[in-house]
Amino acid sequence: MLANQNLLIETMQACHRHTESVLSLLNKVCGKMSLSDISTECEQVRQVLKDTDSMFATLRDASTADLTQVLADVKKYASDVVESESRQLQDSLKKQAEASGADVNERFKKLESRVLSELGSGGASTGDDAASGRTKAGDSQLLKKMTNRMSDFESQVSAQLQVLQQDVEKKI
Repeated sequence: MLANQNLLIETMQACHRHTESVLSLLNKVCGKMSLSDISTECEQVRQVLKDTDSMFATLRDASTADLTQVLADVKKYASDVVESESRQLQDSLKKQAEASGADVNERFKKLESRVLSELGSGGASTGDDAASGRTKAGDSQLLKKMTNRMSDFESQVSAQLQVLQQDVEKKI
């Protein structure tokens, strides 16, 4: 492969030299025919071609480079990029998890305050046996409500955790 690359570079450089020769001849002809505009353009193109001679040296150096070193450099770059992106992904996932945890804690505090306020309003009545029977019935209703709300809360938390887990799996 390297021999083919060197041959290709030499062919391109030879074409460059031939083009420079043609431009030089065209410049002389235009000078004799008093076509100064075209002569000037030919000279400018010829100078640009001479300026690109260093490109062939760079191509030769690149084509003779040690491929194992090039592969090692590419592997190092790829591992650095993967490491950087994984750190960024971990940071974003950590932030999302913290935000979800804060949201769950906030909801739990709201639920706790609601349950405590309902218990406080239901437990305030005291009296005779009839009032005590109503309180027991109220307590059972309150327990049913609390059980329902806790199960709703549990399902909401489970759903949020599943969504978070799916997001993590997609990003990984």
